[in-house]
Amino acid sequence: MSAAANSHKKLMTGRKKQGHFSALNITLVDCGDDWAEMSLTPTAALIGDPSTGALHSGPITTLLDSALGIAASVALPRLGFAPTIDLRVDHLRMANVNEPLIARGEVIRITRNVLFAKGSVRQGDVEIAHAVGNFVRLSDDVLAMAEAHIKQQLDAMENSDES
Repeated sequence: MSAAANSHKKLMTGRKKQGHFSALNITLVDCGDDWAEMSLTPTAALIGDPSTGALHSGPITTLLDSALGIAASVALPRLGFAPTIDLRVDHLRMANVNEPLIARGEVIRITRNVLFAKGSVRQGDVEIAHAVGNFVRLSDDVLAMAEAHIKQQLDAMENSDES
């Protein structure tokens, strides 16, 4: 696994108690040089249709966007962000609160300015949704600023763990 993938994995696993990942019960399962897996543990608060118990599509879309985005970020030659340009999600089946959702995203092509990714969400053996997304490849200057910001966050997390 590359240094960027290791740094992103450390940053993502350190953010369990803050932000939208915490609110949606999303965690990073694992990532490699051009892929990422994330999970969402459903709760009753995420139900979109109480009559059927179906989860709202928003958390599922967020899970996919996050998995594809992390895959794009770790595919970069240096640690950084790859913001979403475009995301298309096809919801295939209803998801429920009975078991976790697992999303896997992977980069399928990298150009000078854009990273192309695809992925899917499964609940058990059932594919719930799949997606394709395009992510912007930021300039080296912007990546250097992002790298400094991420390293600052990692240092702050390490310092708070020591307290």
